[in-house]
Amino acid sequence: MKFNKHHLITIAASGMLLLNNVYAAINPSDPYENMNRKIYKFNSAFDATMLKPVAKLYQAILPQAVQHGINNAYNNIDMLPTVANDLLQAEWNYAIKDTWRFLINSIFGIAGIFDAASHWGLPVHYTDLGITFAKWGDKNSPYLMIPLLGPSTFRDGMGMMFDYALFTPYPWIPSDKVVYSLLGIRYIDLRVQMFEPEKLMHDAIDKYAFMRDAYLQHRNYLITGEQQQDTGELYVDESEM
Repeated sequence: MKFNKHHLITIAASGMLLLNNVYAAINPSDPYENMNRKIYKFNSAFDATMLKPVAKLYQAILPQAVQHGINNAYNNIDMLPTVANDLLQAEWNYAIKDTWRFLINSIFGIAGIFDAASHWGLPVHYTDLGITFAKWGDKNSPYLMIPLLGPSTFRDGMGMMFDYALFTPYPWIPSDKVVYSLLGIRYIDLRVQMFEPEKLMHDAIDKYAFMRDAYLQHRNYLITGEQQQDTGELYVDESEM
């Protein structure tokens, strides 16, 4: 039996729902901590041996201007799920502004390579289906470390899959080689963006807990607009990454 991209998304979503019912809750925010820590160790090993060296090579070979252009182009594609979720959240003002941002950067920014919209008074704004689900009521989703992708929650992981399947152009590209090449470059691009903020983790006693708490605090801020009380942990703001 041949599986296409849509079948894989359905299987992954079903697996996440099943997993949500299998493990007994221990920590309210991280009930699957034992499993998550194992996945974190796997991700860290994969990053150290495979991803980070490739990302460093990418950074060394490509001029800074080219790297910025590639990052801008991918960010422009991300405006498609942002606009869709603006509408789903009934954020009409953002929906209008983000639509204009996408159109201006797509046309005058040459497919988003240049961020022309910011100079026109349309700053960067992103949202996603995970935030939409939270605003619809699913505010306290269990933390989940996803293999090869990193920190998330069940809600955000499901949202990410459906954002990809419904609101991005990738599933509609007929060539799998092209799709995986585009996603691979984006994967490396995002890893390069983490070189500076990851330095904050070097002195953390428990790097896993640091990453978890930073992720959950930031997502809570995006959902509620309220910053959680300082617990003594360093906090990574995504806007500074």
